[in-house]
Amino acid sequence: MKILWISVVLLGLLPLSGWASVGQLSDVENVNTNDKHALMNGRTNEAKGSLNGRILRWDVNMDGEVTISDVNEVIDYILHGSQQKISSAYYYVGTSNNWTACDATYKLDNGGGDVYSNPVFSVVIPAVYGEYGGGRVANFFKICSQETMDLGPDGFWDGDFIGKATNIADHEMSGYFVEDAYDRVFNFCIPADIPADKYRLTFDMINRTYEFEAIKETPDLWYLVGSCIGDGSWDNNSYSLGTSLVPLYPQPDNKHMLNYVGYFPAGEGFKLIHSPGDWEEQWGMSDGHLVKNDISSDVIKVAKDGYYQITYDMEMDVVTITEYTNVVDVFTSMGMPGAYQDNQEWNPATTLMSPMGTVFENHDWIKKNMTFGSDTELKFAADGNWYFNWGSEAFPVGVGIQYGPNIPVSAGTYTVVFNDILGTYNFIEETE
Repeated sequence: MKILWISVVLLGLLPLSGWASVGQLSDVENVNTNDKHALMNGRTNEAKGSLNGRILRWDVNMDGEVTISDVNEVIDYILHGSQQKISSAYYYVGTSNNWTACDATYKLDNGGGDVYSNPVFSVVIPAVYGEYGGGRVANFFKICSQETMDLGPDGFWDGDFIGKATNIADHEMSGYFVEDAYDRVFNFCIPADIPADKYRLTFDMINRTYEFEAIKETPDLWYLVGSCIGDGSWDNNSYSLGTSLVPLYPQPDNKHMLNYVGYFPAGEGFKLIHSPGDWEEQWGMSDGHLVKNDISSDVIKVAKDGYYQITYDMEMDVVTITEYTNVVDVFTSMGMPGAYQDNQEWNPATTLMSPMGTVFENHDWIKKNMTFGSDTELKFAADGNWYFNWGSEAFPVGVGIQYGPNIPVSAGTYTVVFNDILGTYNFIEETE
């Protein structure tokens, strides 16, 4: 009888099967504490706002094991008379707008229509830099609702905000967000080591998830500097581009891939750096291997005189240096003949570029502050004639081929760089 009584009690402690609205995950170990409590009690925790928009079926067997199955559809639902709250609009506030209260510059868009039918909101923001703990980050920010905006400047910071549940050291580009008072949620943070011109921020207000996408409109650049590069001075400042700093060249079909070919004498050292004026991000040599961001690393040297190709796969973060065995010509001048010249003369002997290499054999050319008042076309031509000329249909980066098509150039002001071995070029837009 005692054993039977224990069995009855145990059965009475087991929750019954039912439905609950919780997170999108079907693994009970990955459901947050409030939602797990809701599961085990057959109800949702409405006070915590844990209605995340997916309906899960939970079942409990005689051993007390919980099985959860996801119906796998996002719905506009009403449960226990309480509907998931989604604001009519959301706004970014952070580094990109100098944390200005009630600023509607960066309004998130859901594409129109009912917010419960279209619960995904997004916005594109500029990759403005900020500072934290002595390190550089791209953006700190939170997201506020229309209701918080309506509080006005005096009450704005007392409203509710969307942010992270963990502190700033947590730099995920996707995950789950929380919503609470300003000082009870942490800032989102996009680190500066993710190259971008802009970021697309996307928030799913039903599933309570976020995703940040880096938008790189212009190719990322790395530079060579060393005793055999440019004038050999090792000057890595931004004004030294074209004198002691020589850029690697992005590929038009893969801007994450940088290439360079040049003449390297044995025994002369060089390094790769990312940001002019900064030695923190660099490639050097240690124990015969290429290493990244080791300030104590030695310079890179080649074993014998010759032409070498440097390839940097930025996605894989791998640099390779190999001998280049094709025949190489050496030129004394490089022009930029085109339709933009006076009378559209296409004169290869004018609009000359400057050689970057002045210590050893030169194969890189530069033309700074090159302004085109309107869209035009041009080519690169060596030694004042058309015997060697390069063209391509690609812009602003490309690989010119002998007697190739005219390069289409958009109006603007550029620093133009060109490598005559590979035919690679880059029109780097100049900004104030």
